[in-house]
Amino acid sequence: MTDDLSITGAAREAPDRVAIETASRSLTFAACAAAIEAGPTPPAAIVATPSIETVLAIYAALAARRPIALVHHRLGPEEAERQRGAIERAELPADAAVILFTSGSTGAARGVVLSRAALAAAANASALHLGWRDGDRWLLALSLAHAGGLSIVIRCLAARRPIVLCDRDFERDLIARLLERCTLASLVPTQLAALLDDPAWRPSARLRAVLLGGAAAPPALLERAADRGVPFLTTYGMTESFGQLATAPLGRAGDPRAPLVPLDGVTLDAGSTLAPAPIVARAPMLATCYLDGTPIAPAFTTADLGHLTGGTLHVAGRSDDVIITGGENVHPSAIEAVLAATPGVLAACAFGVHDERWGQVVAAALVVDAAFDPRTAAARWHAALPAHARPRRLALCAALPMLPSGKVDRRTAATLPAVVLDYGR
Repeated sequence: MTDDLSITGAAREAPDRVAIETASRSLTFAACAAAIEAGPTPPAAIVATPSIETVLAIYAALAARRPIALVHHRLGPEEAERQRGAIERAELPADAAVILFTSGSTGAARGVVLSRAALAAAANASALHLGWRDGDRWLLALSLAHAGGLSIVIRCLAARRPIVLCDRDFERDLIARLLERCTLASLVPTQLAALLDDPAWRPSARLRAVLLGGAAAPPALLERAADRGVPFLTTYGMTESFGQLATAPLGRAGDPRAPLVPLDGVTLDAGSTLAPAPIVARAPMLATCYLDGTPIAPAFTTADLGHLTGGTLHVAGRSDDVIITGGENVHPSAIEAVLAATPGVLAACAFGVHDERWGQVVAAALVVDAAFDPRTAAARWHAALPAHARPRRLALCAALPMLPSGKVDRRTAATLPAVVLDYGR
């Protein structure tokens, strides 16, 4: 494993090895280096489409040691312009390598400045956890404007291994076909759920690990994946840490109950089982600062609540997602686990809505099929949940609203038309 993040170094060491491939095209490391040498200097900010051209622009910026900002290609024009303006106004630190924006799941997306050292540290920590094999190929089916996608580019460049690029957004059939070539993959829960919705799909025997992150995976989804033989590893991280901070052990791949273990060099602090507290991370892969100059390293207090037991991390959910109803704190992830296990429920999202009496009440948006019966479901939730945690508003929809990052958009879900649920006594 090397800290050399230059495409020229990769071309010198492994000129004939494939660097990037799609369903119909491939480039060796030498061909990538030649294309960059012949091409223009990369701009300070690019729209990060899922394409070989975007990967080449990232390679070029790293080779030239010029910072590059990656803007998501599916942003609306106003948000894209806002992010570009923030990039243009920013005074970047001398070691800036990449600027990424947070997903914006609970507010305006913030620009995060990552150094070259942070990128290399993240790649090395991931390599120590997963190891590399000669025939490894990593599926890239996540946005290159987010840490989950860009980190694959950095890992594979540092390790001189191929990227298998899915160049169409959330295209289930294409992801399934490309997975046949891969030994490693990174997916968000919605992508894994889509694969499992095809009863004929099975993972290839060569697939040895699927990093599953970006959002909390419902327990029911993990059980389905385990039954299908998917070698998933749940992982925890964020833009500010360039992805992975803690991941299930490789030897527990496909185990729904595998713990989250901090990666090498990562120190985490959190609360207790009875009193989860904000997770605090200290790690060499932490970003330097936000675009407005607010520091992130050397210690970052996340918006996630959790606790540590025997050196393993347990994440309760985001502090800004917590529903406070009648003085009781309710974590949406706990509600979603019950909802998702209900017969006929295909996907579930829990959130709080304003209530004059209680401050907030629990509400839910569900995607269901013909097996879903509202009366039976309400009886199940009445038995499984305390009164303050039961959904009091219910919206049924064809698909949960999603952010470009692949996370559920809770704010939009809260605006869906809903009916009142009455549990009686």
